[in-house]
Amino acid sequence: MGYAKATWRVLVVAFLISVTLGTAAWGAPLARVEDLPHLMQLPIFQPGAPSLLYDDAGKVLGPIVPEYRIVLPLSRIPLKLRQAVIAAEDARFYEHGALDLKGIARATVRNIMSASVREGGSTITQQLAKTLFLTHERTIGRKVKELQLASELEQAYTKDQILGMYLNCIYFGHGAYGIEAAARTYFSKSVTELTLSETALLAGLPRAPGRYSPLIDIKRAKARRKYVLDRMVATGAIKQAQASRANLTPISVNPMFRSKGIAPWFVEYVRQQLEGRLGQIVVRHGELKIYTTLNADMQRAAVKAISRGIAAIVQRKNERKEGGSVAPEGALIALDARTGEIKALVGGSDYSRSQFNRAVQARRQPGSAFKPLVYAAAFERGLSPRTILDDAPISFEIGTGHRSEAWAPENLDHRYRGPVTLRRALEESINVPTVRLISTIGIDPVIDLARRLGITSELRREYAMALGVSEVGLLELASAYQAFANRGSLSPPFAVRRVVGPGEIVLEEQFPQPQQVVREEIAFLLTSVLEGVVQRGTGRAAKRIGRPVAAKTGTSQAAEDLWFLGYTPSIVAGVWLGYDQHRSIGSHETAGKIAAPIWTDFMRQSLGDSPVEAFLPPEGVFPIFANQKTGQPTSSTDPEAIVEYVIQGQEEVLPSDVVLPITNASSPDVSGKEVLPPTPSR
Repeated sequence: MGYAKATWRVLVVAFLISVTLGTAAWGAPLARVEDLPHLMQLPIFQPGAPSLLYDDAGKVLGPIVPEYRIVLPLSRIPLKLRQAVIAAEDARFYEHGALDLKGIARATVRNIMSASVREGGSTITQQLAKTLFLTHERTIGRKVKELQLASELEQAYTKDQILGMYLNCIYFGHGAYGIEAAARTYFSKSVTELTLSETALLAGLPRAPGRYSPLIDIKRAKARRKYVLDRMVATGAIKQAQASRANLTPISVNPMFRSKGIAPWFVEYVRQQLEGRLGQIVVRHGELKIYTTLNADMQRAAVKAISRGIAAIVQRKNERKEGGSVAPEGALIALDARTGEIKALVGGSDYSRSQFNRAVQARRQPGSAFKPLVYAAAFERGLSPRTILDDAPISFEIGTGHRSEAWAPENLDHRYRGPVTLRRALEESINVPTVRLISTIGIDPVIDLARRLGITSELRREYAMALGVSEVGLLELASAYQAFANRGSLSPPFAVRRVVGPGEIVLEEQFPQPQQVVREEIAFLLTSVLEGVVQRGTGRAAKRIGRPVAAKTGTSQAAEDLWFLGYTPSIVAGVWLGYDQHRSIGSHETAGKIAAPIWTDFMRQSLGDSPVEAFLPPEGVFPIFANQKTGQPTSSTDPEAIVEYVIQGQEEVLPSDVVLPITNASSPDVSGKEVLPPTPSR
């Protein structure tokens, strides 16, 4: 059996070597390198100009991936660093030509023995040829060209020159090309200042920067560092004692991040989206023009609002970002209410400290910000804002058999109000009536509506779902609100309008894809109630923008997550605040006190002096005067009268002094500004 295995391995090795040699033999001269550039011209090679991002006005935002290159002559690169790279990538670099047959055989055997790809067979010269002149496609033709170009390089340059070009050109991850750029990117120091541990870590990166980066996976980075140190011992570059000490040294990165402009989380979001569809090489180096949906002014407003809001929390709680306790984080996203275009996106407080995109990637409890979906589902089942619910103690049996227990929802203020209208229950964010409501209409209608609104996160099938215990993302919840703002028409959010390649070839183009997921009259009823949240309820801080606004606060259990989502007829925006560590912001903190002012700050900056738009009822919905406590129709002389809306056919015949005339004419807003009807959807 052992003989058979050994024979099989030898045959595999022989086959691979023969394929390599055969390919080189029969491959005609498909490519030649005529008049290769001078040594110091090669390191500034770019495999295609970087792709550029543009905002919604057609102005350049910047490259999709900032490239960082610093060229050093080989004489300024420390010997130990050169030895580390050679040990890791091509131990016999100074002994072979363009192709290392022994290295290929050795790597193949070790890979077979370990049942994994632990070593590569490409020489440093081959890697340089591929980096300088070829794409990363995996074809026989590309391999033939690589071997031919490597041979040309070996004939035209000395080994030291080839190594110098390699160390200045190879990619080390996070936009860093060349060893000096890598040293500054990961450790904020020059190559002459690197320790042996840092030297080994950097030398191990070219094989797979995305896999071995200490900024991505510290465990893999440590394992790769150990491999390089072991190889340096094997090649005689260092002693075992030196390797052992270096291997025990904690990896301490001090990254020097290069700015991605005003919208780093947005740029990274776009990059990930496009690379998933077009591929990494095309997106990064295809000289693309990427026209995005981002509005630069709104983005700046979002950054300022989040920054000022978090600073206020830190100051009030006497917390520091560096040292002391960990500071809270925040996120903000804004959508065009009619198209779903992403207009602003902030994923955290400081991109240089954390690239985690809390606006897109995080899943947190929305608290009462989820309640509008419950009430909209109730409206779909024939209930109205005037329907009465009982705000009184209630309990439910949770579970079955000996595992069952009683659950009694409570209101935030621990008091009960008796009979209340659906409108008041949502405006004041009262928990107990909301739980009664979902127990009346059922859980399934709420989940069904959530799915229609684009929420894909897992929803807990329990009455507590009505209180926002299921974790969702800020982007998906903001998208759901977009449908309410757009009269029940959902336009899935998107960030890229058009991608244009060289020669002005359009590679990709996106348009709004509206779909009516909620009836217009239902969406308007909910919007009307959410306007009341701002006028009389928990979202009063948003009144300061001085125009019609519909919004909802959300405070999760123990105040770990604070949300504020709201909209005008033109913009939908959502704000989240909390700690990454799932700790309370404060037992007495609420979304209305903390998140709402940030949202208001952003909206005031974004809307500026733009025309004020009103939410107008669709056909079949008409306004009446109703008593805000009882929900009963009343006259304008009633001191408790508010404007309520009813759907034609669902209400009894009402007295003439109760029904208000519907007009599309402009009307004065509380701010004194002229109020215009909403702009028609595109």
